[in-house]
Amino acid sequence: MRLHRTKLPVTMRSLGDTYVRREFRLHYEPDVKEAHREMFLREWHGYCQTISAQENVVGKELTSEQRGKLNNEQKKQLGNLEKEAKSLNN
Repeated sequence: MRLHRTKLPVTMRSLGDTYVRREFRLHYEPDVKEAHREMFLREWHGYCQTISAQENVVGKELTSEQRGKLNNEQKKQLGNLEKEAKSLNN
């Protein structure tokens, strides 16, 4: 979230920080499989590298492979996140 403070506009930071906190809490529950936790951390590190490399954070589209790995709840959550992010730009 330190990276969010330096890279994201205030409106995106608020949304992003809330999302990040929730995801970290979910992936560090005792019943989460280690493989899922490791996959989450790999993706998190990739996200950090992506926004670190961008002068202005504009995001990155998910690949069809990444979208295919999402379950229905994750797809719904992604749709809600996208809708919320777009409403911040208006």
